[in-house]
Amino acid sequence: MPRSGFTLIEVVVALAIFAVAAMALTKVAMQYTQSTANSILRTKAQFIAQNQVALMEINQEQLTGTQSEQISSQGEMWQVDKKAENTISPDIKKIDIQISLYNPDTNKVEAGITNVVFFNYPQKNVQ
Repeated sequence: MPRSGFTLIEVVVALAIFAVAAMALTKVAMQYTQSTANSILRTKAQFIAQNQVALMEINQEQLTGTQSEQISSQGEMWQVDKKAENTISPDIKKIDIQISLYNPDTNKVEAGITNVVFFNYPQKNVQ
């Protein structure tokens, strides 16, 4: 007389296959979440860098050497490092801005997030 249903071995094999698939999906979901968080952090850092460029242009700031500061923006603490380098033209400076995540509890820079390079030159007054 044939019996219907699954044997214990078939059930165990099916559960093993399901467990492997569930672990793979969990790993993919974790990577997606981590990637999204990193993208958000890089976007915030890019806004900070662009704001620093705009402030330098608005204030007509001519940087020489290096400058570092910590600022609070976008719900995070950031380390802003600026470095000026000479170019072929004496009036134009190459400005490298590095934006890093800053941890105020340890007073340490945790990770460099983004980098922006622009060329700073004196504004001519148009009248």
